[in-house]
Amino acid sequence: MRGPDSAARFDRAINGIFDRIEDKPDQFPEHALLTVQNGRPLFFSVRRAVFPKPFAYVLFFYVREGVAIVLAIAHGRRRPEYWAHRR
Repeated sequence: MRGPDSAARFDRAINGIFDRIEDKPDQFPEHALLTVQNGRPLFFSVRRAVFPKPFAYVLFFYVREGVAIVLAIAHGRRRPEYWAHRR
């Protein structure tokens, strides 16, 4: 999927996801996340937005006080959950 317009298509895809998150963040499915804080397990929920084809990326975010916080934009097939330690 390489070519001179690949970056522009990726830019449109990610901006489309940002627009959808801004319009209605709860349209994206919840994805449970386990992390450890102060030696104790902590579960919280993040949301998962899948990029449109042909991009194999997923954007993980949560909403706090009406603001979407992006935790990661990760490749959907490589190193799954590598970002899960982020807070």
